[in-house]
Amino acid sequence: MEAERRIDPEDGKARTFDELVQHYKSVYTFPQVQQYWDNRCRPDIPTDPFLTSLQQPGPEFKLRPDREPPTEPASQVNLGPVKLSEDPFLAASFNQAKHPPALHQVNQPEVGTYKDSQHWSETISTCLGAGDVHRQPRARTTLIMVPIFLFVWELLVWSLVSHISRNGCWLITITLFVVSAAAIGMWFQGIRWGPVSLAALGVLCMLAIAGGTALGQRGWDQLWRQFFWLNTGNQLVPTFAGTAAAARSDAATLTFGSAAGSLDHSSVDASRSVGFKDTNLFCVAPVLSPSTAGADFPRVNFWAVGIDCCTKSGVFDCDASRDYDAMQAVVQLGGGYPCPSCNVETFQKAIAKAEATYGLVSAPDALLIRWVTNTNKVKFQAAGWAIGYLLLCSLMGSGFLFILGWMSWYYGLGKRAPPNPGPSYGTQDLQTGKEKRQQ
Repeated sequence: MEAERRIDPEDGKARTFDELVQHYKSVYTFPQVQQYWDNRCRPDIPTDPFLTSLQQPGPEFKLRPDREPPTEPASQVNLGPVKLSEDPFLAASFNQAKHPPALHQVNQPEVGTYKDSQHWSETISTCLGAGDVHRQPRARTTLIMVPIFLFVWELLVWSLVSHISRNGCWLITITLFVVSAAAIGMWFQGIRWGPVSLAALGVLCMLAIAGGTALGQRGWDQLWRQFFWLNTGNQLVPTFAGTAAAARSDAATLTFGSAAGSLDHSSVDASRSVGFKDTNLFCVAPVLSPSTAGADFPRVNFWAVGIDCCTKSGVFDCDASRDYDAMQAVVQLGGGYPCPSCNVETFQKAIAKAEATYGLVSAPDALLIRWVTNTNKVKFQAAGWAIGYLLLCSLMGSGFLFILGWMSWYYGLGKRAPPNPGPSYGTQDLQTGKEKRQQ
């Protein structure tokens, strides 16, 4: 006798019970497949050609009051004018009684008028394929939100906590990375966490942690380190061109000339500026006063710097260097510009060019500065760039992780058992199921 076949509602294919067990053996246990067969799968048409199983009403099925069958005798039913010679079986009259002509047909739209195009979700499903037929919304939320949270967390830790303790940042990062790797190890041990794949979750979390760490370190080195220094270093320290640079090594901002209570008249000497060409033009100009500029070999303790704001020699127009009222300066941390430790070697080459061209002597610990009108404006600009970097990285990183998490959920990545996971059910269960069905 041929084995009974039933329609699998997930893909619409007819399968026997044994074929259904083989199809889902790596996803569900034998009792789950048995329950799925009994409750969800419908008989195939060749086995049940009249679909009698589908015609049985449910336990709470009740006829509507306006669809109650007539209780009067058939002899009292009004069938209208009848010509027995043309319609001996009264078929037309019964059809007219059951289906009276519809009124106002002109104003009723045709079937399908309101469905001119597919819904966007149907279009995406068509492009991506069926995916995992057993995906659940809770798994989607977990695979998307947990990696995004870890990414933003690591980004904030490395951007904002590095000035307190970089070792603490590494401790947090390594701990989260180990936990994510442990989730993958649990998956290989056959441990499951509801509908969420521990393998996919662990991989996504590791990617989020690595990305947040890399972008956070970059943000700290290029933006946040200078921002914190501008707000924590010594502020507006009175300085002259002849002041030893080592005496201002802990200063974040300086004030020169008459603003320091003197007629020193320190300023940027644009006539002794140079530009060093290395893709961009790296500009340097000495800060001198009348008393220091007249020496045979003027000693330079402070160099005003900029990029693409000068000529090869003799013209310097960086920041507020041409403004007579500008008397303040921002110290560039690490001897680099525009970020700490950026282009340090290139600026040293520019300084060496200026020394050779104009007979200047740069102090060994000379400071690189930006000559500005108001240091508070520079602080606000630094804060804007730093916060903008955080927002941009959070937006782009979250979008990337959203796509990866959604795709992992849609295709059910990692839900199938790993190699040699241990039997979820064996041949003995299969044989028992066959015997029960034969009985």
